[in-house]
This record gives sequence, structure tokens and C-alpha cells, in this order.
Amino acid sequence: MKKQLLLPFSIAITFGLLFSISACNTEKPKQQTISQAENSDRTVQLDKCGLQYEVPEEWIPYEQTNIIPITNTTTEGDIYAQIQYNYVTNEGMEQLATFDSDTAVGELLYPFGEILVFKQNKLESESIQQEFSFYHNKQQIASQKDYVYYMLTEYQGDISSLQQQDLKAYQTLSDSMETLKQTISVYPFDETIVAEAIDQIRRTISFVSTTLEGEAIDSSLFGNADLTVVNFWASYCYPNINETATLQQLKTELEQHYDNVQFIQVVIDTPQPDAEKIAKQAKQEANADFISIMPDETLGNWILQNLEGLPTTILVNNQAQMVGEQIQGIQSLENYITIVENALSEQE
Repeated sequence: MKKQLLLPFSIAITFGLLFSISACNTEKPKQQTISQAENSDRTVQLDKCGLQYEVPEEWIPYEQTNIIPITNTTTEGDIYAQIQYNYVTNEGMEQLATFDSDTAVGELLYPFGEILVFKQNKLESESIQQEFSFYHNKQQIASQKDYVYYMLTEYQGDISSLQQQDLKAYQTLSDSMETLKQTISVYPFDETIVAEAIDQIRRTISFVSTTLEGEAIDSSLFGNADLTVVNFWASYCYPNINETATLQQLKTELEQHYDNVQFIQVVIDTPQPDAEKIAKQAKQEANADFISIMPDETLGNWILQNLEGLPTTILVNNQAQMVGEQIQGIQSLENYITIVENALSEQE
């Protein structure tokens, strides 16, 4: 029996904001250098989409202080690669550095140009046409195989809040996209590498959080065992879907007979007072002492992207990567043990 996933609304909103900023780091290969003050050749090379160009010298005064690149490459969706350059005011940079502001991240970014890479047959798709609508100029600048490269310039969004000095800097950067365009070249790339990287990211479990009892915990715990059984559950499943007693038996069985396997649970609708109270009650009723984790934003984002229902159980290796397939629904103790033994035999 499964139950639909429900996560706290405030957490779900935060995920989208964090992804937009972190994407520029996760998708930027070592060869790429956006901040070029110490790099004389100023070459940006993006192997994931076979794209190379030179960063204009007009960017030098702003590279360390006012430019944020956001890049994303994925084999899912109509847009294969997106490289967007944004101007941020000094005040905006301070807010981004602290994340203390109530202002949405998107409101602090002023795009001044971007490059899209997609398959030719996706040109008329809704997502690509929507991205086109943000810019006055849309020009195909290259192609290879069945992929096309478009440069988008002259952003049509609202930049009226920029003060005179910022507006001047923004216009300089916007105009310099023409210089960047003249240096663009493309070369062969392998999209299967991107697909494999996405799969690896999806299988990696990462968090820095606390347990139901308030103890600090993070994903380094996966290194304590060859295999970790991770059960995902929510307090709103209680009492109709409640296998806490079985999970405690599993935890005890693993401790007694499998010294290289451990068990933890993730209560997905925590932290939230009512949810924490119910989860603690379920554990008390079953006299359970296993670790119950309250997800942070990173783990919550993984849950939203990967789980379809509850309860779901996965196996994680000592590199924090999911192995095998998800186990959905309530299982007997015997089934759990069989699943663990099969996974251990495959690792030999």
C-alpha cells in the first residue's frame, strides 16, 4: 500500500531557488572559467555541449563582483543546455551571499544574454519558445549533428529598478554579447556522458540535518557500513500505514547478523511540530530506537524528484549512492532480509 507524497510547502518553494543558484556550480566543468581575472586566454570550454567562446574584456570590471552565470545541461526536456549570464547589483550580491533576504532569488538577477542548445526538431516546443520570448534578438549561431545553438540577447524583462550606474554596467555587458558571439565555435560532444552524470546525481543521497531527537547528522553516516537500508515514511501515513515495529525488528536483525549493514528512516514531512510528534509517538508505541532523520532542503529535493509514494525503501552503498531499484510499499521482515542478502551477494 502506498500513499501520495506530501512535503511542507515552504520547503518545496526553497528547492527551486537553491537549484537555480547551485546549477552554475554543478554544471560548470573544470575547463570553464567564468571569473577570468587570473586567466589570460579568457576561454570558456563546455565539453558537455561542445561549445567554446571567449569572455569579452568588457566583463573584467564586473567578473568578481556583479556577474552570475547559471548553466544547466540535461538530456531530459526540450532544452539540452542553457548558459545564462546575469548582472547583479552590489546590494543584490550581498543578499545572495547571506540568503537572509525575503526577496526571491530571481528578482535579484538581471539576465543580459544566454545561449541555448537543443535539437532542431524541438524549435517550436513551448519551453524553447517561452525562453525566446524573454529576449528581443534570437539568432542561430551554430549547428552540429541534429543540435542547434541559439544566442539570445536584448533582454525584454523589467530592469527599471536598476539605478543609473548599474544600468550603465548592465548595458555594457549586454552590448558585449555581440563580441562574445564572434568567438563562438562548436566541437563534437557525447550526450550520453550527461545522461550518466544525471543518473549518478539522482542516485546520490546527501544531507546535513538532525534526527527526530535533535541530534546532528549528515550523509557521511553512509560510510559506516557497506550497505544502508533507508526507509522513507511520513507522519500523515499514520496510523493506516505504519510498519514501525517491523522496521525495528529489521534494525535489530541487521545489528545481530549483518555487521556491515545499517538501517535508518527518513520522515519526509518533518521538520514540523505536529509531524514530529506523530513520528515520535509511532516509535514509542513500537519501542523503536532506530535513527529517524528530518530532511534538509537537499534531501527533500531528492525526495520530490525521485519518490512516487510511501512507504519506499532504498539501499545505499558506502559512497552514498542508491543501489538497485526502489522497494515500494510495506514489506515483511523476511522480504527485507532477502532484499539485503541479494544486494550483498551482488556486491561480492
